[in-house]
Amino acid sequence: MKQLRLAPIGILALAAIIAIIAACSSDGEQTTPQQAEQSRTESNATDQPEQRRSTEQAEQDRTASNAAEQSEQPQSTEQDRTASNATEQSEQSQSSEQAEPDRSEPNGTEQAEQQQAQQSAQQQADDADSDEAQVEQSQPEQSDAQDAQQEEMTPEQEQADAAEQQEQQEQEQLDPAEAERLRLRAEEISANATVTDVVGINAWLNGEETSVALELAKGNVVLVDFWTYTCINCVRTLPFLTAWDEKYRDHGLVIIGIHSPEFAFEERLENVQGAIDEYDIEYLVAIDNDHVSFRTFQGARRFWPRKYLIGPTPDGSPMGVLYDHIGEGDYHETEIAIRQALEAGGRDLSNVPIGVEIEAPSRRGQPTGQTRELYMGWRRNSGRPYAGQDAYYLSSLGAVTQFVDVASSQREHNRWYLEGLWQIEEESIVHARQTDDLEDYVALIIRGRTVNLVLTAADNGQPYDVFVEIDGRWLFPNEAGAHIQWDDDGRSFIRVTENDLYRLLFLPEWSEHELKLSSNSDQFRLFAFTFGSYVGGE
Repeated sequence: MKQLRLAPIGILALAAIIAIIAACSSDGEQTTPQQAEQSRTESNATDQPEQRRSTEQAEQDRTASNAAEQSEQPQSTEQDRTASNATEQSEQSQSSEQAEPDRSEPNGTEQAEQQQAQQSAQQQADDADSDEAQVEQSQPEQSDAQDAQQEEMTPEQEQADAAEQQEQQEQEQLDPAEAERLRLRAEEISANATVTDVVGINAWLNGEETSVALELAKGNVVLVDFWTYTCINCVRTLPFLTAWDEKYRDHGLVIIGIHSPEFAFEERLENVQGAIDEYDIEYLVAIDNDHVSFRTFQGARRFWPRKYLIGPTPDGSPMGVLYDHIGEGDYHETEIAIRQALEAGGRDLSNVPIGVEIEAPSRRGQPTGQTRELYMGWRRNSGRPYAGQDAYYLSSLGAVTQFVDVASSQREHNRWYLEGLWQIEEESIVHARQTDDLEDYVALIIRGRTVNLVLTAADNGQPYDVFVEIDGRWLFPNEAGAHIQWDDDGRSFIRVTENDLYRLLFLPEWSEHELKLSSNSDQFRLFAFTFGSYVGGE
């Protein structure tokens, strides 16, 4: 009975326990959304600083990267980066707005968008780093190229370039009032001159057009040199002219080389420019293709080379001839005249020693009777005969003639002789057929030490060979001029590639020989032989 009474009590206690448990469970379910909201708020509060720190760090990295790009990349790349940065900022702004706690969306969506925004920002940063790496990689190549270009420039070249730039700047910055004063002074000098000025010039090389009167108005002294680039006498003087130019240019000497051509091919500017480069000429060169200055200065008796030193003269002329020299030589005398003219104009040459480090060739002790200059063309032979055969004069200009050589014993000095088929031209004579065994030739007796010949290149631009013999044999090395070569059979020859003066012989001593030239080419065209007897020169 007692057990029966306890049973209801146990049942009631069990029910109470179950009720308490159910109540606790109900309370827990009600607080869970609040706790979840609180948890999300705390999580978002924690994520926001981290996200902001991440965004700020990325922005700082990109800013540093962009700064590096701005200092290294071209402006066009900088503009591309500016647009890219604007896109980045727009995307970052959108990402920040999406990253703001939006309680209407689940947390999983927020995290996915945040991860996507971070990946996009990282990809843009990676692209910027890649561009920057390419720029940095290309920088050493550009620097190396610049260094290589600088290494190619010698100090002398850099100094010359700097001087040229300075001169150009001075010319550009010439005060108009000063330019007008010089012009008026030049007109006054020219009106009272006792010598002509440079006239009839076709072109100027190595500088701008000028006049003798204008240079005198500037306080300079002018040395006018008439020359032509295939004239051996002119060529021998060029080392002295270039030395004087370098030595006295800064002391008021202006050299004007007036190129008055002897042959038509010498009128071409590219040929003259080639000679200027070959002989290192830096002074002004005036192209006088029509011989206007050549005739005006020299009158009826004209020479190559000829030099006129022009300045104020003792008789009161503001522009007159101080010194006149025909031909080669007398270089010490010429330099003394230059110095006297400069010093008379107030130039101080006390620290400028006289003389140049060039050995002047001399004929002292050499026999007389050197072979004269021999021309091949009809124009020169009609007045002063150089051809040794009557067949030349029985022919006519432009005619193709079969020549028959005379015996060696019958040859005269200062004449040339032909064998084979040749055509007579106004300035030259040209081989009129192609041959196989050098059967056509020109022969002559020569006296002296050096022999030079003016030739032109083939019309088609292809080189051709001219074989050179003396006394019936090929040349020895100690007899050869500068242009001589030897083939595999030991035959001495020159290869003609341009219109120029070719050096055939440079003999050990003054002597007499029989010279013979032959070529299988129908482009073999001869203009003139020149000779020399100098010791230590061509």
